[in-house]
Amino acid sequence: MGLFDTLFGRRQASRPSQPASASVAKQRLVEVLIQDHVKLTPAAMEAIRQDIVKILSRHLDIDADALQIHITRGERGESLTANVPVRRSGVPQRR
Repeated sequence: MGLFDTLFGRRQASRPSQPASASVAKQRLVEVLIQDHVKLTPAAMEAIRQDIVKILSRHLDIDADALQIHITRGERGESLTANVPVRRSGVPQRR
């Protein structure tokens, strides 16, 4: 049955370290619900993203395309977390 489980997505054979699609979908749903609770529109999230890129780009060479922003709910309320990949430290060259 192992082959059928792998074929039908019940078990991941080659990538055990990656989360199952159900848990990823659940996490995305939670994030959408929290965004709705905090009253952030997609336009507001994009504006926040652009501001983060603009400010951090002054001091770091970042990968703006890979920037990830999440709003999560914790014991003390909602928090915004940004995962910003840095290519190298130092002031980037002006373009």
